[in-house]
Amino acid sequence: MNPEERQLLERSLKLSEENNQLLMRIEKRSRLAMTWGFIKLAVIVVPLVVGYLFLEPYLDQAVENFKGVQDLIGHIDIAV
Repeated sequence: MNPEERQLLERSLKLSEENNQLLMRIEKRSRLAMTWGFIKLAVIVVPLVVGYLFLEPYLDQAVENFKGVQDLIGHIDIAV
């Protein structure tokens, strides 16, 4: 192997190592971004689900009251 080929191989090895380091940093940031996205989604979705479960009886009661008002209004329109 002549010195020129050896120098090219060493340069190629150095560039490959730098490339590997960059790819590992990109992969680490990608995992962190995915984890952070999951946390943000959980922070938004969990309170909505818990709030719905907590408020469901009150919402059902409100819907029943609304239907009662609609029926009352419907009967008043027919009587007039």
